[in-house]
Amino acid sequence: MDQLLTDIIGFLRAVGPEVVFFATLVETALFIGLLIPAEATVLVAAFLVSEGVFEMEHVLVATLGGALIGDQIGYVLGRFGGRRYAARGGWIGRLWGRSEPRARRMFGRHPIVAVSLARFVSFVRTVMPWLAGMTHMAYGRFVFYDVLGVIGWSVASVMAGYLAGESWRVLASALGTASAILIGGGVLVGILLAIRNRQRLHTPDQAGDPPTRVEPAHPGD
Repeated sequence: MDQLLTDIIGFLRAVGPEVVFFATLVETALFIGLLIPAEATVLVAAFLVSEGVFEMEHVLVATLGGALIGDQIGYVLGRFGGRRYAARGGWIGRLWGRSEPRARRMFGRHPIVAVSLARFVSFVRTVMPWLAGMTHMAYGRFVFYDVLGVIGWSVASVMAGYLAGESWRVLASALGTASAILIGGGVLVGILLAIRNRQRLHTPDQAGDPPTRVEPAHPGD
């Protein structure tokens, strides 16, 4: 995790906020959110805003733009190719087979939960646009609730990273730079670990658990 943090910071410094746009876009557009640390990238970029490396509006626009465009691409791909992709089998096919009836109910009856609030959960955020398209949710309705979710998630993520940076500055003046670096780095790594653990909790079981065999009861037991 320390190496991941170092790589993200180095890449952001070298390329700029465009990295945030790319990470948030491909997270949902290409259905590979578990492989792209988009949320971690946003947090680190916002942290660098507090250090004067980036401008706040650049990071916020990159986050909003990448997330919104990525969701629209994911919706279109899910609507026009998602079912064929799921028909090939694998864990995606099993996920669709298990979740199709429930997904239809959620996107039909509770769009603010299925779309807007789904933005705040890592794995759910990745598959949400695809499932919305595969269930043929009305596109205008999807866009409305997706914009709400993207704005809320983007502002919350950017502010979390920025406030972590501001807290580091307060610590630096009170405790000294060396102590503040240790504490601030620990807080940031803790945030990244929490994101990673949350992703693991929402990762589908690819192998599946073997069915439990129930022995018939014997008379007289």
